[in-house]
Formats: sequence, C-alpha cells, structure tokens
Amino acid sequence: MSIRKSGTMAFIRFFLLILAASAAFLAHGAGLQPVGGDFSQIVNSRTGKLTVWQYSGNPSIFVFDFPGLAYQGRSFNRITQFTEQQTTEPYPRVLTEQEMTTRIAAAKRSESDFAFGHDVMVHELVQFFNFAQRDKIPLNQEETAIRDFLVEQGMMRDWRGFWQAVQPNNVILSIPQTQDKSAGEPLINATARYAILLHEMAHGEFYTNPYYTQYCQRFWQESLTDAQREIFKSFLGKYNYATGYEMLVINETQAYLMFTPDPASFSARKLGVTEQELEAMRNAFRKGKPPTTLPLRWNIGE
Repeated sequence: MSIRKSGTMAFIRFFLLILAASAAFLAHGAGLQPVGGDFSQIVNSRTGKLTVWQYSGNPSIFVFDFPGLAYQGRSFNRITQFTEQQTTEPYPRVLTEQEMTTRIAAAKRSESDFAFGHDVMVHELVQFFNFAQRDKIPLNQEETAIRDFLVEQGMMRDWRGFWQAVQPNNVILSIPQTQDKSAGEPLINATARYAILLHEMAHGEFYTNPYYTQYCQRFWQESLTDAQREIFKSFLGKYNYATGYEMLVINETQAYLMFTPDPASFSARKLGVTEQELEAMRNAFRKGKPPTTLPLRWNIGE
C-alpha cells in the first residue's frame, strides 16, 4: 500500500472515530439546554421528549421532565438509592446495576415505580459520580447524560481527576410526563403529575430557602408529638428511606404532609392516622405561617 493511500485510510478511520464519538456524545444527552418555565407551564406541558426546565420562580432549581417512567428510573434510581437509601451498606457506595436490580426486586418494585419523582443537590450528584469513579462502577447512558449536563451547564467540573461542584447548592428534580398505563409503565394522569411536581418542588424549597428549612425543623421538633414523629418515620421506612438522618426525614415529612395532593401516594390511611389527625397536623403547619410561596392548599390542574 502506498504511503498516500495509507495516510488516506488513516484519515478516514480517524474521521469515522470522530463521528462515532460525536454520535455517542449526542446519545448521552449532550446539548440539553434548560427551558425557562413557571409551575403552570411545567405541569401543563407534555413535550414527548426529555426536557430540562429551569424554574422561573427559583433559577437554582432544574427539573428533568421525562417522557416515560422507565427512562426516568434508569436516569435517577441509583442516584436516589445512593443519596436517600444507604441503610445496609457498611460505607457509602454506588450499587452496581445488578445490585440495583436485586434491590428493586426485593422492594417488590420495578425500574418504573421505584420512585415517581427524584430530588438531589448538585453536591450530592458530585459525590455519586466520584464514588462511582472510585469503585470503578460503570455509569449507564442515562446517568452519563446527567453528568454531561452538569458539566456543560458549569455546575461541576473535572479537577485533577475528580469531580468538583461549582454550583453545589443547585437542585435537580425529576418528574414524569402524563402517560397511559402500559406493560411495565403505570398510569400518570394530570392529578398525579401535579402532585409529583408539587412534592418535588417542596424539596427544592427546603434545599434553597433557609428560612423555610428552619421553619420545618421547628415544626418537626415542637409541633409534632413524639408519637407523630414515629408515625412519619415508620411511613418513610416502608419506602426504604434512611430514617436515621433527621434532616432527610424532616424534608420528606413536609413534602408528603403539605405538598402531595394525591391519595394514591399519600393519605391518612397510608400514614396510619385518622383523617382528623392528618388535617390537624396540616392546620398546625399552616397556622405557623411558613415562609414559602408554595400553595398550602391545592388547586389541581391550576
């Protein structure tokens, strides 16, 4: 083979490698750009594709809006297990995909309904990616897309071989779009979508509004009785939350108690109290005038 022909073939191979790398990069969600939107715009949308919203009411909150629950699960289930359900591991670590599959099966759940929404701060995502890298746990394509998005948006960066948070207190939420029930995919109607988004926005408020965080802590410590706190811990334990972490429990309590208007997800029966006791707790929360603009009474479809 001539030197010229050899050089031409090498160039072609190099060009094809570049194309393949570009295709993989795009497949992993590269180039996802946030779209601004308020609560109403987000909840009433159905784009049919992965859309990332930047919440106009709080630009530190980003919402990954998925066209399917399984897609959402592949993206966030391992992350949520790492941040909220480290209850049996001797030290924090990212589960392998096989371990995660086993964990989901043991909970009698599926990739689609392991969680209907997710919430995580950027500094927690940085921990997830660093621990996965430390233990040589491969990321799947969807997790890689989240990592790439954070890098592209300047929220984290590679620093000497480790991931470093640049905007550690930004919040990443995820929700599913409305969908019909199908094999392996539960029904998500407009009521469910509203409740999931409101619940996750409550977590965003807890993370980013220190006055509201302090209010929730006082409500937990001073307004609820010992018995009521144990009731919430028991409820959360059924969903495998790490109930030994008080701030996690307080965060989930406020989100379920005040911002989950879907009886399929939260109700007096599911909590194990009477309707009167549940409403009394809600009234006590409202009476203290929590410093938040989130709706303390619900208008489904608003």
